[in-house]
Amino acid sequence: MRKMVEKVMAQYGTDMTVTSREETKTVRGFFRAVNSTSWQSIESVATPLGEVTRGQYAYLGPADTAVSEGDTLTVGEREYLFRRVEPYWYQGEAVYLWGLCVEKGVNDTWGSLS
Repeated sequence: MRKMVEKVMAQYGTDMTVTSREETKTVRGFFRAVNSTSWQSIESVATPLGEVTRGQYAYLGPADTAVSEGDTLTVGEREYLFRRVEPYWYQGEAVYLWGLCVEKGVNDTWGSLS
């Protein structure tokens, strides 16, 4: 299963750079804004691509990348902070990493205590 997911990421994914305490690594995976149909239906303004920004982004990347909460993800010219990272397991094997990110400098106090 892992090899199949890695093949899909390699073919259809986007290049991104993960910077952790342990390494800086270019990976290929998926990254997009977290939106729900209900939020989109009440939103009055959408970007030119139809994306309704809520400040949170989902990351799907290779399981062999060392990523922890607080690490940085660079996509194009923008940087994001990982707020949550977990492996997705299938039959005892980590298949990919799932993460929730926020844009660095824009919404990076999300979830912090005041």
